[in-house]
Amino acid sequence: MNEDTRTEIQQSGANWTSGTAPGERIYKGLPASAGVAIGRAFVYEREEVYVTERILSNEELALEMTLLDEAIVRARDELEKIVSFARVKLDDKAAQIFESQIMMLEDQEMLSALRRRLQDEKKNADFLIHDELEKFRSMFERASDELLRERMADLDEVGQRIMRNLQKKRLHSSVEGEHVIIAEQLTPSDTLLFSRNDVLGYATDTGGITSHAAILSRSLKIPAVTGLHGLSKQIHTGDLVILDGQHGLLIVHPCEKHLEEYRRKIARIERLEAEMADLVDLPCETPDGHKVELSANAEFVNELEYIITQGSKGIGLYRTEHLYIAKGEFPSEQEQYIEYSEIAFSMYPQPVIFRTFDIGGDKLLDRGVPEDNPFLGWRGIRMMLDKPDIFRHQLRAILRASTMKNIKIMFPMISGMAELEEVLSILDEVKNELTEELVPFDEHMEVGLMIEVPSAIFIADELAKRADFFSIGTNDLVQYLVAVDRNNELIADMYQEFHPAVLRAVKSVIDTGHANGIWVGMCGELAGNPLATVMLLGFGLDEFSMVPSVIPEVKKIIRSTSYEEAHAVAEHVLRLPLSTQIRAYLEKFMRERHPQLMSAMLDNGNGENDLHDEDRSIQPEAPPDGKSKSNGETQSNGETQEPRDHE
Repeated sequence: MNEDTRTEIQQSGANWTSGTAPGERIYKGLPASAGVAIGRAFVYEREEVYVTERILSNEELALEMTLLDEAIVRARDELEKIVSFARVKLDDKAAQIFESQIMMLEDQEMLSALRRRLQDEKKNADFLIHDELEKFRSMFERASDELLRERMADLDEVGQRIMRNLQKKRLHSSVEGEHVIIAEQLTPSDTLLFSRNDVLGYATDTGGITSHAAILSRSLKIPAVTGLHGLSKQIHTGDLVILDGQHGLLIVHPCEKHLEEYRRKIARIERLEAEMADLVDLPCETPDGHKVELSANAEFVNELEYIITQGSKGIGLYRTEHLYIAKGEFPSEQEQYIEYSEIAFSMYPQPVIFRTFDIGGDKLLDRGVPEDNPFLGWRGIRMMLDKPDIFRHQLRAILRASTMKNIKIMFPMISGMAELEEVLSILDEVKNELTEELVPFDEHMEVGLMIEVPSAIFIADELAKRADFFSIGTNDLVQYLVAVDRNNELIADMYQEFHPAVLRAVKSVIDTGHANGIWVGMCGELAGNPLATVMLLGFGLDEFSMVPSVIPEVKKIIRSTSYEEAHAVAEHVLRLPLSTQIRAYLEKFMRERHPQLMSAMLDNGNGENDLHDEDRSIQPEAPPDGKSKSNGETQSNGETQEPRDHE
């Protein structure tokens, strides 16, 4: 690589290193969808919609009104076709992404405001739409919440679709032959529509690992890497590339050595997946008889069938926020009751833990108060206590659905006893209301708390006396304990689940729960990281709740490790002062006890700071001419991650 090219790439922001062969370049981004692809690049440049401001005559104004209505109808027709394709290609969950865009398109308040501006200002409709989008963009640009940013992305795509139709333009998301798509950004519709062709993978300059495009890539099992910062300007259509969705790597002009490494890696993953299939119906207990529960994290009804096939013995975290996000407003008690009942019935007799709404302050636009840091703001139980009517509706719905007696409930973001007492008081009031109304419910339903705020750790003894269980949410707990926003690329490597302070806090919570006679589970990412399994088993964790796809791996480790041995591992970990030492010790243990599983874990990126093999310039290895069959979930810093989750 010549010096001019090197300087150009560095100025673009792309994170690259020279490869082991002349001309090879290795770029590091964020792993958005697991799997590997080898093929020729296709650089996709979305045709921009440019607008100019025009003042309309009265005659032109009437025509512009008609053209706007026609453009909206065409946009709706296009989205309805995409919804139908999403249902056929994937499932209802994927279709919901585009259904939410249709709901935006049909928002009468927004459309009426647009038509009023058109009538009053007599300016062309595409300019007014562009202007409205810029207003929303400036309003949301400081938002750190992923879901709010994604709603802005959806709104932007809807607006762009209408503007294209106003300008009689068509967008073509297709490519002939097998290619790795390279783009500055891909919308959800791009991601879905490209999949009609022989697309091997996606690599984008911008976009998050929890974006709708990333979620669709995972659902489509198409490898994807994002956060490559200007890379699309440095690659040409036809360049040979390896895309590694496990580790967030893109290798341009790969050498034969790396091609061979990737082929061996995929072979290992495929062998392990075949072995995992035999574990589904076996109990989760150690060889010396210590039993634990393996549960799944879930968000949608249509996930349940897959959860059951992975051997889950229940749902350790059911997120209820999607009921709000899908509508843009809180659902009624009856709407919630119908969904909660369906879930309880489908999982019976296995337990289901419903978490009450955990919605960040900046997801609600009616308060009108901007929050510089919504993660430390009006969210979770704080919001629900400020909106008692909404909270009561949800509690009533959960209680009404509990008649099969397999439902538990837990509250997020509890930070003190005053909050807990207020929550329990409202719960008691709702129970009394239902009793007076002769509405049946499980009077002995277990009530738990999420431990994810540092203050809760220090008062865990008092909290445990008022709860039936704890569930440790490591995602938020880690970032609060080490003061690191895991979505901030500048400090992403400092987000360490294996930080000694985090692990000692986890052990303390487990011990405190047991001392008070309650069980302790974990529903954050750490619970689904196979590298942490033996350690958490030794800590005494009673329930592991995780992404369904990793349940077989975790079960295999537990079934082949004695509880006595796990306890010794945990004791040793707690004595180590550095996260690097902890990781090295756990990796050594896994290499000795589960070499095949450890190799596949590295292939799938389970672990912080992935590049740690003999050749540190590149860790992954690849299959011959296409995608791997690995079904791994998203990873952030190499650890199994569930999208849109802030436990």
